[in-house]
Amino acid sequence: MSGRAAQDGIGDRRVWIVEDEPASATLAAELCEGWGAEVSVFRAPLPFLSALRDRTRPTAVVLDWRLEHELSAALFLATRHRYPTLPVVYWTGHAAAALPSMITGDARTIVVDKAGGTEPFERALDWASEVGDEG
Repeated sequence: MSGRAAQDGIGDRRVWIVEDEPASATLAAELCEGWGAEVSVFRAPLPFLSALRDRTRPTAVVLDWRLEHELSAALFLATRHRYPTLPVVYWTGHAAAALPSMITGDARTIVVDKAGGTEPFERALDWASEVGDEG
């Protein structure tokens, strides 16, 4: 454990990241690891959907809105179907207003602008932990 996780004694956090851009995936993974999470990065939708079906529930999911060949709306819907209360962090280069209301209006989803730097993303992880504890 490192960073805040070592201070808090947290070690059972798991974050799944769906991001097809290598630099963004690496940064998100590093931030999540610094938060004390075990990280799984999915560069394509199908492995993520398989994990939803076959793996133990993560603490949070980080989605990018625009993947290389498609939008992640189907991944969001699949996540909500399998885990209705799971915190979802949309870390995207698109303004929240550009995302559909099913995402922006979801109480267990937060939209974070990639251009905002790392601090908003780290705050979103803390939010996910708090929201996840409620569910």
